[in-house]
Amino acid sequence: MSRVYIQSYSLITGGRYYDKSISDIFAEVFLKAWDSAGNPEIDMIYVASAFSELVSEQLILPSYLCEYVNLEDTPCVRIEMGDGSSGHAILEAYKAVKSGECSTIMVIGVEKVHDVVSYRLSKFLGMMCNSDYEYFFGITPAALAALIMREYMIKYEYNYEDLAEWIIKMHEKGSNNPYAYMRKKAKIKDIVSSEVISDPLRLYDMAPLVDGGAAIIISNRPNKTDGVIEISHVVSSSCNESFNEKEDLTLLKSTIRARERLSRKVELKDVGILEVHDTYSILGILAVENLGFIKRGETPRLMKRESPDLELKFTINLSGGLKCMGNSIGASGMYQTVCAIMELLNVQPFTNIKSEYALIQDMAGIDRSTVLTLLKRVS
Repeated sequence: MSRVYIQSYSLITGGRYYDKSISDIFAEVFLKAWDSAGNPEIDMIYVASAFSELVSEQLILPSYLCEYVNLEDTPCVRIEMGDGSSGHAILEAYKAVKSGECSTIMVIGVEKVHDVVSYRLSKFLGMMCNSDYEYFFGITPAALAALIMREYMIKYEYNYEDLAEWIIKMHEKGSNNPYAYMRKKAKIKDIVSSEVISDPLRLYDMAPLVDGGAAIIISNRPNKTDGVIEISHVVSSSCNESFNEKEDLTLLKSTIRARERLSRKVELKDVGILEVHDTYSILGILAVENLGFIKRGETPRLMKRESPDLELKFTINLSGGLKCMGNSIGASGMYQTVCAIMELLNVQPFTNIKSEYALIQDMAGIDRSTVLTLLKRVS
C-alpha cells in the first residue's frame, strides 16, 4: 500500500462573488494548487460540490469545470454529500492513491450559493433533511440544531450565554485569520440580541453561507524534503437513523463511530490541532466532546476560560472554524483541511504551533455521516 502525501493546497477567501461563476472559482483554486505543486500530471480530479444543479443549474459538473481549464482528457468525478462532500471526496481520493490505482489526484471543493435569492437557498438547505418526514413539514437543519441545543442546555444546566462562549472564541480566532470571511470579534451583547432563527438558536450560532473554493493535490510521493504532510488515515461512518428516533440528541453517532474506527488504527493522544465542522455552534461543541477530547458537557465551561487551548494542550478551530471561515457547503470540509495543513506547516497566520498531528472532522447534515482525516507532519 502506498503512502499518501499532500503536495500542495490553495484556497480563496469565502465571500459573495457575484462577478464569478463556479467555473471561475474552480479555475482560480485549481491553478494555484497546480502551480504550487510544480504542474504535475494529474491522474484524477475529484470535485466536491453540493448545490451545482440547484444554484448553477449544471449537471456533469466536473467535466465542464475541466473543460474550462483545458483538461480535455483528465478523468473527473463529482462527490455530493451535502455539507460533508469535501470529506468524502478526500476519502475516495485517499483510497485511490493508497491502493496504487492513481499516483496523483487533485481534490477540489467548490460551491456557489449566492446566485439565488435567500428563499431558494433556504429551500436547498432544507433538502439536507429527510424530504418525506422533515423538510416536507418545514423542518430545516437549523431547526434540528435548535432542538439539539435545547436538549444540551437542559441536560447540562446551561443558559444561552454559556453556550455563546463558543462563538466568542471562534470570532477571536477568526479576527486573526486573513482568510476568514468574518474577521471581527464578537461581543456577548451582540450575540444574545441577534435574530432568533429557531429558538434557542440565534443568527450568531450559524456559520454564514459563502461562495468558495479550496483544493489539495495528493500523491504517493512528496514533492519536497521539508514541510512534508502525510495523510495518515481517513475513515468514515454514518448514522442512518431518523432524527425523531434518537434517544439522546447530544450524541453525534456518526462522529463517535468514526472516532472508534480511527482509534483502532492509531492513537489520538498526540493530536494537537483539531478542526471541527461547526456549521452551528452546538455542533462544534458536540463534535469536540463526541470525539473524546473534552468530557461531555464540559466544553462551555472550558470556553469561559481565557486560554482554553493552552489548558487543553491542543487547538480547536484555530482558523475560527466555519463560524468565521464561512460555510461553503460542499467546499466547507476542504477549507477545514487546508487550514489544518497550514497550521501544521506554521504558515502565516498560524505560527508557533507545535504539533505533528491534525484531525479534521467533516460532517454531512445533522449527524448523517462523518469523515475524519488525520494529517501528520513527517518533516
